[in-house]
Amino acid sequence: MEQLYPNVLHPCWSNSRHHLWERIHLPVAGCCNTKCAFCDRNQASSCHTHSPGASRILMNPEEAVGRFLEEIEKRPNLRIAAVSGPGEPLANETTFSTLHRIKSARPDIHFCLSTNGILLSEQIPRLLKLNVETVSISISAINPRSAARIYEWAILDGNLLQGFEMGKRIIQKQLEGIERANRVGIRVKANTILIPPINRFEIGEIARNLARVGASLQNIVPLVPNANMKHIPPPSPAELTSARQTGSKYIKQFLHCHQCRSDVVGIPGQDTIL
Repeated sequence: MEQLYPNVLHPCWSNSRHHLWERIHLPVAGCCNTKCAFCDRNQASSCHTHSPGASRILMNPEEAVGRFLEEIEKRPNLRIAAVSGPGEPLANETTFSTLHRIKSARPDIHFCLSTNGILLSEQIPRLLKLNVETVSISISAINPRSAARIYEWAILDGNLLQGFEMGKRIIQKQLEGIERANRVGIRVKANTILIPPINRFEIGEIARNLARVGASLQNIVPLVPNANMKHIPPPSPAELTSARQTGSKYIKQFLHCHQCRSDVVGIPGQDTIL
């Protein structure tokens, strides 16, 4: 079955809902190098909050590895360890320490990361050393003006940036990271948040560029209104379907996302919060 990974076995890559492996999201990445307008940076969220980045607790690497080893004893189908937050995994040394410890204890486990992509290109040597096979990158704009509305600020090469120049450089770094990851054999899925007032009319261009730089899959998901975007209504089902149809002209679409928290284990949609 190994040769079917990730397209059949990974629950966040397969459009089939059969033969899926379980995965665990370990909440070890506390810091973030961007501020998204829809993120309240709440790392102590209620267990009733169901959105990306939500986490009841923040674990250190020792705690995370200990919990992983406990879960794998109870769950023989648990085959994937991932870090998706609550901050930016590639901006936290705890991410790499956690994955290194798991690799030492269980070299058979597959690794996955979710990232905003700003540091992806420069961190690829470390990902290769850990044998990270799949990465999900959030890219929701191809127009710098749109990116400047989605990101309130970002730290880029040690500088705090805002506005058009920030948006331009974020997009450049995201596309460069995808292209380099593809070149070295790391599979990339792109998560695109549909925010109709901002990016509805650039979904096709986003998808076209994702295909150009070598992404394997696009996952278009609705905005979860929150923080400084709590006043923006989420897209309607018709708008979401239309966006996915547009994206599918350029790149394969993933259709089963549950916009999972950063502290869960199991199959998406049937999760247990850690």
